[in-house]
Amino acid sequence: MNLFTIVYDGIRRRKIRSILSVLGIAISAMALFTMVSLREGYETAMESELDQMGAHVVALAKGCPYEAVALIMMGGEVPDTLPEEVATEIEEIPNVDFTSPNALGAYEYAGETHSVVGITPNEKRMKPGWEIEQGRLPEQSNEVLLGSGKNEKMLEHEDNWNGVGDNYTVYLDGDEIYLETVGILNETNSRDDNNAYTTLETAQNLFGMEGEVVTFNIQLEDLGLMHETIKELEEIPDVQAVTVDEVMGTVQGLAGTGEAMLFAVLVLALLIGGLGTMNTMMMTVFERTREVALMKTMGASKQKIFNLFLMEGVAICLIGSLLGIAAGGLLVWGGDMLLSQFLPLMPSQSVALFSGEALVWALLFPVGVGVLSALYPALRAAALEPVIALKNE
Repeated sequence: MNLFTIVYDGIRRRKIRSILSVLGIAISAMALFTMVSLREGYETAMESELDQMGAHVVALAKGCPYEAVALIMMGGEVPDTLPEEVATEIEEIPNVDFTSPNALGAYEYAGETHSVVGITPNEKRMKPGWEIEQGRLPEQSNEVLLGSGKNEKMLEHEDNWNGVGDNYTVYLDGDEIYLETVGILNETNSRDDNNAYTTLETAQNLFGMEGEVVTFNIQLEDLGLMHETIKELEEIPDVQAVTVDEVMGTVQGLAGTGEAMLFAVLVLALLIGGLGTMNTMMMTVFERTREVALMKTMGASKQKIFNLFLMEGVAICLIGSLLGIAAGGLLVWGGDMLLSQFLPLMPSQSVALFSGEALVWALLFPVGVGVLSALYPALRAAALEPVIALKNE
């Protein structure tokens, strides 16, 4: 009978105790794998979302720029605006290549709220990933360019929908407004897929912000001069500028605060699971005193006895880790629904990412706890003297 068979038999003979120990480790490993995977998936998706904005710097009215950019990404309405003429002052700054002003709002269609963005032709320059599948950019009043997801919505609700050339009715403050579709975007896998785009003037008229703009998306010629450029931008009255990297840093900071607290709880849970494993192994040593004594009288060395009990403790934690990773994989698969319950700002892309880092953490950390928790019981078993052990029995 080899060592692995003895370890298996030892776990099998104490089914309830072993199952409870495995379950405690599995729950901790599941939570650890899920947390690390979803954190990495969330940051990757948010970074991609911000990159697809195309802007190096976003200029907007003074206030909380991070909150404003978050509202824009969520399709919300930002109350503060800037005069459209600010675009001229921005483009006079030497390091500014060009700017793309946006006016944002929403209308009602088919009982739902839909985001609409007022743009200029510079928006296409700002977003080189944009490819117009059909038609063109809006040029006249009440013309719209639909994202791919928005076009799919139209197919669901409109009979005989052909896309370009079709009109549809939306509602804004109870008024009917007729919009003409002049273009459809290819899928971008970003929030742009769920927006409708119209001319800047149309959006301004629809949302009562004539001559006003919500944001100026800016591309720079030299990113090395970004700090100096932001200083010049903020010298313009009422203008505040924020880089996309700063927004990402804020998002990571907010997510990291919650993650640190959760990680501390998980470490505590794993330590408690380790204590449970240690208790199981100590009870095993007491119950198998006679067996250990007989093994020693038959020639088993202290090293073999030590290895036997250490492997049994590690096996319990390894099984728990593998079961936890499998369960965590299912939770990661539904990560979008899970995170949306806790985070107000979610990327349009899926956050489900099966992370190698998460796999390492969820596998090695519980196994490490298993080694530590089995160490003392294994040493205790290895130190048993056969004569004394049999006498106590």
